[in-house]
Amino acid sequence: MGNEKMFELLDKLIERSERWSKDAEKRKDLNSSIFYEGQTKAFEEVKRMFKRNIDNYSHL
Repeated sequence: MGNEKMFELLDKLIERSERWSKDAEKRKDLNSSIFYEGQTKAFEEVKRMFKRNIDNYSHL
């Protein structure tokens, strides 16, 4: 999988988690809301780590 495809996939996962978190908030389902917020943060961290890895090796 190429870098661009990986970023697209991560963006889709982030968007999905954000949508699900907002939906859980509307339903007043605090446990699910917190779970999806954590999931969003985890995907964002993976995206940052992936980008950092690419940046570190792009100059070689």
